[in-house]
This record gives sequence, C-alpha cells and structure tokens, in this order.
Amino acid sequence: LQDAVNEKNEVQANAAYLENRGGMADRLINGLSSEKVRWEIEIEKLRTMSQLLIGDSMLSAGFASYVGGFDAENREALWKLQWLPDIVKRGIPCSEGVVPLDLLTDASRTAVMIGQGLPADQISIENGSIINNCKRWPLIIDPQVQGIKWLRQKEEPNGLQVIQLTSKGWIRSMQNAIANGVPVIVENLTTDIDATLDPVLARAIIKKGRNFVLFLGGEEIEYNTDFRLYLQTKLANPHYKPEIAAQCTLVNFIATERGLEDQLLAKVVGAERPDLEETAQRLQQEFQQYKIQLMDLENDLLNRLANAPEDILSDVPLIEAIEATKATAVRINIAIEAGTVTEKQIGEAREAYRIQASEGAMLYFLLTKLCFIDHMYQYSLDSFVTFFFKSISNTTAADNVTQRVLNLRDSLRITIFTW
Repeated sequence: LQDAVNEKNEVQANAAYLENRGGMADRLINGLSSEKVRWEIEIEKLRTMSQLLIGDSMLSAGFASYVGGFDAENREALWKLQWLPDIVKRGIPCSEGVVPLDLLTDASRTAVMIGQGLPADQISIENGSIINNCKRWPLIIDPQVQGIKWLRQKEEPNGLQVIQLTSKGWIRSMQNAIANGVPVIVENLTTDIDATLDPVLARAIIKKGRNFVLFLGGEEIEYNTDFRLYLQTKLANPHYKPEIAAQCTLVNFIATERGLEDQLLAKVVGAERPDLEETAQRLQQEFQQYKIQLMDLENDLLNRLANAPEDILSDVPLIEAIEATKATAVRINIAIEAGTVTEKQIGEAREAYRIQASEGAMLYFLLTKLCFIDHMYQYSLDSFVTFFFKSISNTTAADNVTQRVLNLRDSLRITIFTW
C-alpha cells in the first residue's frame, strides 16, 4: 500500500512539474511571439537603413559642411534641388524623402538646444545642429546675437571663456584654454582676423610622444582634445579670405522673416497659452523616456537570452522580463498614438496665433529698414521682443481666440508705432 501511495505522489508531483513547465513554455512562446514580430520589423528597418546610409550620410555631411553660410531659401535650393537629384541620378542609394536635419539631430537633442536658449525656428535648429556636428571651427554670422546667447548658455557649465582679439592678453587666455580643454568664444570679429590665430584655425597640431602640441604666439602649447573654439561676428555681410572659409564652417544666424515669425509664434503661444507649450514639452519628454525605457528592457532581455541556461524554462526571471517588455511595448505604443493625436491638436491650436507672429516679424524688418532714412534709427531684436511682450500685456480681453488674436495684432501695431 505504501509503495502505491509513493508512486501516486510521485506521479502527481511529476504531473504538477510538467504542468508548470507547460505554463512556463506557453508564457515564453506568447512573450517571444510579439517580440519576434517587432524584432523582425526592426531588423528589416535596420537592414534597409544600412543599405541607404551612404547616400543619407553624404547628403547630411554636405549639409553640415557647406550650407551653413546661406539663408533658408538657398539652403533648400542646394540640398533639395541640386544635391539630392544628383545623388539619385548617380545611382547612390538614399532614403526616399530624406531630410539632412533628421540625421544631424533628433527631437531630444533639439529640445535640449532650445532649452539652452536656441531660437525655436527651423533655420536656428539647422544652425545649432551644424555647429554640434561640424568638424571645423564654426564662424557664426550673428548680427542679432542670437547664436552667441545660445552658445554662452550651452558652454557655461564647461568653463567657457569669451575673448576679443582687440583685448589685452587674449593670446595668454587662448593658450590656457587650449591646454586645459576649455571652450572659447572669440566675439565681435572683423573681416581681418589676426594671423596669430592661424595655427588654431588650421588645427596645426603635432604629435609629440603621447601628447599633441600646437604652436601659438611663439610658444609650444600642449593641446587638449576637449578644446572647442567658436568664432562670432556681428557683421551682416562679412567678406572673409578663402582660407578662412576653408578652415571654418560658416553659420548664418541672421534672423529671417520666416524664422522670426516661428520664434514670435512660440513666444506668443507661451504667453497666451502656457498650457499648450507645457503639454508639448511634456509629450516630448515622455516620448524620449519611453524610447529609453524600451531600449533598456530590450538590452536586458537580449542579455538574459544570451546567458540563458540550457533549460530555458527554469529561468523564471527571463520569462518575466519577456512579459514585462511585451506589456511595456504595448503601453508605449498606446501612449505614443494618444500623444501623436494630442500633438496634432496642439499644433492646430498654436496656428491660431500665427497672424500675430507674422505681423510682428513684418514690423521688425520694417523697423530695420528705417536706418536707410537716418542712421539714428537702430533697433535691436531684444528691444523689439520686449515691446512685443508689452503689447501682449496691454491687449484687451476677448470672448474667443479669433477676436483675441485680432486684439493682439492691433495692440502690437500701436505699441510699435508709439515706441
């Protein structure tokens, strides 16, 4: 009788064990089935991207190297109407509808740049991306000092030094910055750049043993690879020697009417509907957080699969990780779909204020033309923005957005007229 009981218990234990393994197998298969589909799509996407990368990279490299000195219209004429058709004509593989800016930056890096003070218009984002990716020192054409404001905030945590070539002791400051790997802005350049700076501009770096050295001001300076140099001029139409253009990446930060309109749109929406701007920023942060979270889960899952024991069903944490990744991916996709709809609604709501932004951009460029009548009429963009916000605070209330925007426009006109 005891033998029979023991045999029964053994069979029951074996049945429970097999049932548990069957359940674990089902969980494993269900978890991996969805991952299989997602990974196949991702692999196909990466395979396609790898085949088209050469043309995309060529276009983006040309964009970062050569278009920075032009305005928005000529930039588009170069890369979209000349370079891209030529790449296609020569049979170089590239993505359909490729945009160079998409390869030079992404939404998270753009948000960081805007948070550091970069204007939110398209041309400024292009300029910021060019500066972050170019291998030659950027020379910024910046009459409205928008670019240098952004660079000051961007590099301030890194011990930024700002010098002028007309100031006393600038060579010593430059030598210290090169040796210590500190970023430097050389501001208010004229068309004639001191020849002493030529070795720095040309990156005439020599390797001595394990170190790199550079000759500046008659002295041999140890070169720190963390050193970064930014050049800035307030001249609106400077003419530099060809060698300067070859040694530097020209970046045109001159405000255009279309670019200023986008900047003023962000400002008026931020003042009138701060909830829209906050929601847009929150959605952007959530999207980036979702991507990071999903990537971390995938890396952890792949690591567990690579190091899984021979009996994979015994690895309970692995199966739980697969299920967690699947559940997170579903939640993220739902959140992204909802966020996309919200983002579209925010964009439509922002467009209601474009009349005010367009009016402001037009008025500013009209003001800048007054100097042709008399030199005393000089208006800075910072002063104009101050009066732009003043006009918003002085605007009478309205029952609906349409009337409010018309009131904003009228208030701006009278504010600028009485400036």
